[in-house]
Amino acid sequence: MNTPGSADMEDVELDTRRYELRRRGKPVKLERLPMELLILMASRNGQLVTRADIVRALWGANAYRETDTSINTAIRKIRIALDEDPDVPRYLITVKGKGYRLEGIRTVAGEPGAQAAPATPAAPIRVLVLPFENNSDDIGLDSFCAALADETSANVGMLDPQRILVIARTTAARYQRANKSIAQIAHELDVDYVLEGSLMREGGRVRILAQLIRSFDQVQLLSCAHEPMANGALDIQREVGAALAREVSPALAERQEHRLSRRLPIDPAAHDAYLRGRYYWTRRVHFDAGFAAHHALNDEDFIRAHSYFETALDLDPTYALGYVGMSNIYGSTATHGFYAPSLGYPKAREAALRALELDPSLPEAHQALAGVHYFYDWDWRRAEEEFLAALRLNPSHAETSRLYARLLLVLGREAEGRAQFDLAERVDPLGFEGSRVFGLVQSGRYDEVIREYLSAGRGPSSPLIYQLLATAFEVEEHFEEAIDATIDALTRCNEFARAEAIRTVWCSGGYKKVLEWYLQDLLARRRHRYTSPFLLAEIYARLERPDEMFHWLEVALAERSPGLCELRTNAWFRRFRSMGRFRNVERRIGH
Repeated sequence: MNTPGSADMEDVELDTRRYELRRRGKPVKLERLPMELLILMASRNGQLVTRADIVRALWGANAYRETDTSINTAIRKIRIALDEDPDVPRYLITVKGKGYRLEGIRTVAGEPGAQAAPATPAAPIRVLVLPFENNSDDIGLDSFCAALADETSANVGMLDPQRILVIARTTAARYQRANKSIAQIAHELDVDYVLEGSLMREGGRVRILAQLIRSFDQVQLLSCAHEPMANGALDIQREVGAALAREVSPALAERQEHRLSRRLPIDPAAHDAYLRGRYYWTRRVHFDAGFAAHHALNDEDFIRAHSYFETALDLDPTYALGYVGMSNIYGSTATHGFYAPSLGYPKAREAALRALELDPSLPEAHQALAGVHYFYDWDWRRAEEEFLAALRLNPSHAETSRLYARLLLVLGREAEGRAQFDLAERVDPLGFEGSRVFGLVQSGRYDEVIREYLSAGRGPSSPLIYQLLATAFEVEEHFEEAIDATIDALTRCNEFARAEAIRTVWCSGGYKKVLEWYLQDLLARRRHRYTSPFLLAEIYARLERPDEMFHWLEVALAERSPGLCELRTNAWFRRFRSMGRFRNVERRIGH
């Protein structure tokens, strides 16, 4: 493929020698596949590039049949990078039924004798750990099998963060019982290695089986079996990590063994309890905290997770990850509105510091402490230091990238924040699909949320996306759609009675009556259980009653409500940001 040296598109520059896209002089991150597609189209000098051309150039003769989704995704990401409206494109033109054309490009030839650009570092290899199949008759082992894959992903991600990118466990979960071959899965997610495992019971004995497969030629690099389950679970993580390390670089194996020996507990049963707790915590924490607290979504999963983390520490009081789990529980239950911040965050801090005392190189512990600094201390500098420490230790930890992105947006560093959201999405392309839309809502791009996630051919499915769509629709005054999104979110959380009640109120009196119903619900709830004052400030803001809003903001300030840390990017307060009283509140938070 002949490629130009540089292509200028008004304020956009594509430097193929540096493999870099720049907009207004600043680099724009673009993943490998979209970048190669962009370079391909730039090389055609405005000529039509058919979808068949794209398949041949990017996948070759061995392409699998399911390339349409990959091409559509790559095109969408190119449009985002070019910052153009797909309905009125300036550069990337769709020729319906044919392909695509890249217009407005001025090709600049490289100057003779020019010094070659520095070599681009090799892209990290991409690894997917599939859910472990429970082939036993004990359905109680399902959660352990799911969480075992999560912990294995974390361990592999720590081998060499600069060279190994582990696809997030939540994306892998989408492929459980999907009836797709390893080749199809590897192609769809663009991964280099796939690890799959299973658990089976034979009489009174349990066996864990695992195999590591290289994607491009389906060669099995590792196959292992372990008994009993508890010891085998820990050994599998060591053995699989070591096998992957030997494939990448023999020098990594010794360092990886040292890291895992610090990460894993003395008692394997403690590890089992931690994995189970992580499963329930992850399942509940990835809702929009404001939506969840406002609608009083239950804390059953948090309670289960808390019990498992306590069990892990009872079995092994020196297990650092057990303290990380406790820190996450104390912080998240306060953030999601179940307890006053003063009851949760001091305990969250204590547990995070204990984890760091036991293992200073544990990325999850740095992230847990960063969460305390962010949500409770409102200490942006220390929060960023801890986020960066966690990402240095494991750049593949999508949860750290998501939370760090939120801090960056609060600080007004939108480009950096969106880059972190993009990184999280790259590590976790299917699971937690709401991470990117959360960033769009925080950035005030409500119309983009609606356009992108309700465009033809795209149907959002996760509760989080519906929760965020409800916000975007209300801000844009699409009230009927806001009600529909709210009801969709609630039904996906099994809150059928509340969904029906909201529908009834809407039909009888419109959106203003729904907001008044919310207010009375919150006031009644506050009379018999803890209810965050920040929720009341939000509902009064939505009702455009500033005096009451400022009263409850003062109460929220007094108790250091976690929601205040994102006051600057909160959709409900946007109309009040020019008021002096509001700027005074922001200054007291530290903005």
